[in-house]
Amino acid sequence: MKIRLLVCLMIVLSIAAANSNLASAQAQGQIPIHLKVNDHYVLYTYPASPFVDKKGRLLIPLQAAGDILGGKITYNATNKTASVDLLDRNVTATIGSPEISVNGEPMAMDTVPIMKSNAMFLPVSILLKDTDVKMEWDPKRGLLKLRHDSFTESPVLMKFKGQDLAQVIDANAFDLISFDWDQKEELLNIYAMYESSLSPASRQIDFNPLIIYSKGTYSVNPYSKPSMFYKVKITSPGNLVYTRNIDTIDADKDYIKYITSVGRLIK
Repeated sequence: MKIRLLVCLMIVLSIAAANSNLASAQAQGQIPIHLKVNDHYVLYTYPASPFVDKKGRLLIPLQAAGDILGGKITYNATNKTASVDLLDRNVTATIGSPEISVNGEPMAMDTVPIMKSNAMFLPVSILLKDTDVKMEWDPKRGLLKLRHDSFTESPVLMKFKGQDLAQVIDANAFDLISFDWDQKEELLNIYAMYESSLSPASRQIDFNPLIIYSKGTYSVNPYSKPSMFYKVKITSPGNLVYTRNIDTIDADKDYIKYITSVGRLIK
């Protein structure tokens, strides 16, 4: 009984910590980053960012399951049910229902998919359970790290392949924690932490945002170019903000659908 109570207490504290970090970042006008796929943090996912629900589950937009994870998705607006084929598994889920189907077998979740910003959001864990995807959950931050070779071939992350000419010293030197995006000023701020003993030079700090537009065009820089406007400010030992301009194009005809970013040290 004592062990069960201890486990329950640990779960409650983990959820509380994640929600506390979320509230703190939002109070500062920043959007917490909750998902990292291979080496890419997901900063912005149209029409809204991934988020941690009251059950402590990370929910992602249905479309992101296809665009970022590489699954094949269908959605039936009449019965509000989605079907996702990913990594040799078929998952069917319905908005507002804990009941799901995995390869035709009925199962139940401890949370439910929801409708947000006119899009279906569903728990990413139900798509990846019992697969060979490496998953690492940071309950303090509410950050889920996913790693699988197939994700590199997804419609979004494959845009980065062949574009990267940087000589990387450390691919995980910086831990991206939150961001804010001023669409009118076309400025993206990325907030990150790093080991204070690192003492990196500004020219070595490479976040290299990958921007995907609604019409399929994209923008990614192979490495930080002197002509590209970006600025790094050390806000305190071990903390920095990286600022760069982003062309939002014509918001009425085209818009930014995804932004992902690495956080690395380059030569």
